[in-house]
Amino acid sequence: MSGMTRRSLLGASLLAVAGAATGCGNSSSTKTGGASAGATGTLDWWDHFSSFQHLNDAWAKSESPTLKTNVTHTYYDASKAPQAFQLAHQADKMPDVYSNVIGLPLPALVSGKWVHELTLPADVKSKLPKDAFTEGITQLGGKLYGFPLFSFRQSSTLVWVNKDHFTKAGLDPNNVPTDYPSFKEALEKLKSAGVQPLTLAIGADGGRIRDQVDDMAQTAGFPGYQGLQFATGEYAYHHEAYMTVIEFLKELNDAKLIMPGSNNFGVVDARTRFASGAVGVFIDGIWCAGGSKALSPAIVDKLASGKVLVPSSRMDAWCYRGRPSSGYFVSANSKNPDAAGKLIASFMSDDYQTGMIEAMDQPPLNLDLVASSKAIDAYKKGVEYCKTNVFQMPQAIVKNPAQASVDALRKPITPHVGNIVQGYLGGSIKDLKGELKKLSDANSADRAKALQKAKAAGAKVTDADYAFSDWKPGQDYGAAK
Repeated sequence: MSGMTRRSLLGASLLAVAGAATGCGNSSSTKTGGASAGATGTLDWWDHFSSFQHLNDAWAKSESPTLKTNVTHTYYDASKAPQAFQLAHQADKMPDVYSNVIGLPLPALVSGKWVHELTLPADVKSKLPKDAFTEGITQLGGKLYGFPLFSFRQSSTLVWVNKDHFTKAGLDPNNVPTDYPSFKEALEKLKSAGVQPLTLAIGADGGRIRDQVDDMAQTAGFPGYQGLQFATGEYAYHHEAYMTVIEFLKELNDAKLIMPGSNNFGVVDARTRFASGAVGVFIDGIWCAGGSKALSPAIVDKLASGKVLVPSSRMDAWCYRGRPSSGYFVSANSKNPDAAGKLIASFMSDDYQTGMIEAMDQPPLNLDLVASSKAIDAYKKGVEYCKTNVFQMPQAIVKNPAQASVDALRKPITPHVGNIVQGYLGGSIKDLKGELKKLSDANSADRAKALQKAKAAGAKVTDADYAFSDWKPGQDYGAAK
């Protein structure tokens, strides 16, 4: 797909890039308005959250009387949203409120006149976690621009299984395998039982498998994220943990345990196979339950979930994420920024947060509402895993907000990890470690170039901003007290 993936919306990007959630609906846009008596004017709201379509349609109607404005909600498939938003921006026809899918860091969004300062009521701010607002990520120059809609305690790489297929193969769906040997053994049993074992979203731009390899590298022992080591601040995609993960995927592929065609599947393609019951196991995000329900409601009662895989049962399935990124913005050219801010503020209400949970997509900021919600047990189990095993990581931009000027000068590096996985599984790449070393070097060179340019422009930044010698695994780094 064009634009960014969920990696940035999770607040995980070391570049503090604004990101996108990979949706699973159709490619058309749908509009739902909410005309109300005594309303004056309109408020346009666009987003790409497929699992929230019904919630947001209903919310637009219910908030229209409160805001005394006719709120119109429009959903765009995630593969179409970046282009739609970019064209609207060029034509000066952006909606008042829109989801974070553009793929630009906050400084670029501000300088490019994409965003308007966001004002939230004090009572709403009080409900947000203390680490929700971060200079360079959700705010700039002390001004708030982005609303952090989702908890950072989430993952794109949980193991989801079809309970019926597991039972058929003599496996326990309440005990989903967590380590490589037992996972492969389970896939072999599914295959023997006549069930297609596993599918992955390896294809398209490779963005999803990139995110998942980054996660699995962490649980395989990589002391950092997206190739960047926390303690040293050095890129090391060629670390043994990355090799271990990708070699394991190759092992599964060579054993024909991965569904044929998966190397070409985008997220929607792979999830559709799983939701339709054509495959026993799918590695997907915490949002798999909601995304699969949108495709095939019957699958929901058949879902069970497990942790991010580890090479050995003796290892901890710990992952690390950055502080919450922006979920929504107010457009710079909104004619009603006050009402737009109030609409966004309403997303922190218990009713809306509970609605998000029961849609079973990315978990909201208020995870305390999950246990009492009507979400299925598999989703609750996934959230619980993330609450206890996903930790806040150190970030250069938090250490030194001036790093935002460096982030704005960074460029996407290709081929990235996902592309390398595609080539290695497909046979076009033979020297895996060599390709990963090239990726490390390319990222290092790009950062050095951006750092030099930022310094020349007056930014007070150094390589030392990326090094955190006091980082410790299995803990939140620098959490607000």
